[in-house]
Amino acid sequence: MMSSTETTNWLELNQRYLAAAIAKVRDMLEQHIADLRDTAHPANDKNHSDEDIACLQSSMPVPPALETLCGSFALSAFERNVLLICAGMELDSAFAALCSAIQQDNRRDYPTFSLALAILPEAHWSAISPASPLRYWRMIETGNSGNLTTSLIRIDERILHYLTGVEYTDERLRGFIKAVPFSTDLVPSYDELVREAATSWKQAAQKGNMPVIQLSGADSINQRNIAAAICSTMGFALQSMPAMAIPLDTRELDALMRLWEREAVLSRSVLLLDCNNIESSDYTRKVALNQFIQGTRCAMI
Repeated sequence: MMSSTETTNWLELNQRYLAAAIAKVRDMLEQHIADLRDTAHPANDKNHSDEDIACLQSSMPVPPALETLCGSFALSAFERNVLLICAGMELDSAFAALCSAIQQDNRRDYPTFSLALAILPEAHWSAISPASPLRYWRMIETGNSGNLTTSLIRIDERILHYLTGVEYTDERLRGFIKAVPFSTDLVPSYDELVREAATSWKQAAQKGNMPVIQLSGADSINQRNIAAAICSTMGFALQSMPAMAIPLDTRELDALMRLWEREAVLSRSVLLLDCNNIESSDYTRKVALNQFIQGTRCAMI
């Protein structure tokens, strides 16, 4: 973990890195407009060259949020730039005018997939499919227009906050996801259990698979403390959710699984699924619970 000084330093450098990355994409938009008008490209301010950005990244104690996000979700260079255009719309007032100028329509002062495919390098159509990282992980939202390529695209609020380095839990999860603090009151006899569980996860992580850990017993407080200790050993945060919050509707269940998987990656969190209040006779709830456990591809207790 970073110290408070390192965290402050990282936040400042991360903001600069994101601004420089957005500025590079803005250059692409400006260059396209210059080409359309057959005019010279505006002079660059020289503070967002590839060399400067690389130097900025090398000075950071941990990688910038943008690069961590792209690596974690396997974004292509094109998808990265699409995300940056959407971030630029929120953080740089110049983007709206650039988008309307490119699309030659003052009413279309927003980015679209069509604009991105026409301007950005290494463009590929698979980036706009529902299975692409940008849409599957809901990093961007599309407008209500019937035409996907010309609809407005907007960055998801949780993703924008992540890129800027702001800690923020997705509002769609806030109602039933709660952070579990690490406790120093763990009974010493449970230390070996914590070590065994952590070792099992470390070994499994090398193979890209984190098995579900089940804690049994009547003492829910000790269960939480054990789970928090396991996560602390692994460098993860722990978030708790009551099993009763799992929706029974298949679409809502799929949306929750995807939302939590994304959140687990962004916040480096493990989910503690509290099943203590599930009735053994509630077959429908148990089916949904099993679907959630088996379908969620991240560490869970």
